[in-house]
Amino acid sequence: MLKRYILEIEIAVIVVLILLLCLRFQKKAERNEALLEGEHRVVEISEDGTIFGSGNRVYYPGGVQGLPTPTEEPGTPTPTPMSEEEARFAALSDADKEMYQKAKTPVIPDGIAFANVEESLSIREKASASSKQVGILYPNNYCIVESVDGDWAKITSGSVKGYCRSSYLVTGAEAVRYAQETMVCRAVTKSGVNVRSAPTTKENNKVKSVGKGTVFSVIEPVVFSDGDTEVPLFCKVQNGDQVAYVALSYVTVEYTWTAAKAVK
Repeated sequence: MLKRYILEIEIAVIVVLILLLCLRFQKKAERNEALLEGEHRVVEISEDGTIFGSGNRVYYPGGVQGLPTPTEEPGTPTPTPMSEEEARFAALSDADKEMYQKAKTPVIPDGIAFANVEESLSIREKASASSKQVGILYPNNYCIVESVDGDWAKITSGSVKGYCRSSYLVTGAEAVRYAQETMVCRAVTKSGVNVRSAPTTKENNKVKSVGKGTVFSVIEPVVFSDGDTEVPLFCKVQNGDQVAYVALSYVTVEYTWTAAKAVK
């Protein structure tokens, strides 16, 4: 009788243990499912895969592989240091920034084209080979195409207007690319201005004075002044055999190309 009673107790204990194990595995499965579905909490994960958090300690055999990776809040990006030119540009007034960018940006006219010939291309008064010659486009001379009618293009090149064979012109994207490679930069004075040996008005560096409409070949369209806060921007130009500077606000920076030669 006693043996039977002890056996029943042992069986009851085993049943209870089995139930506890089943309950433990059920909770573990529910926790894993919650994690996989996005129900996360702030936790700490040790190297061996043990997760600590909110008073709980859960061990996942094999580490944390397969579990969702917590999304980290993006940190504040480290700003890229500005160059000296960028810093000086940022300190300019809005008007000076606009003037700086305008001088730096070439404007390529719509419809620009170039003569693709070995010697020359005649420009005629009318769209006919027997018409009077009014100009000549030499190799790499530019023109602006106004319209095309068959094999003839109506063009303007500098002061010359007329017609030439369209098949001898480089046009479209290729012409734009060529324009970028062959453009010439010049500065034309808007009014009387002093030409200086350095980019500042704070020194006795006047080379000469010039009037309105004076044209200079440009070395650099925009340079910053040497400590001149009143005149912050200059244009670096070729003055004869000397390098010189003119206040940028007194000139118009133009990008040009070689035009056709007029025939009288």
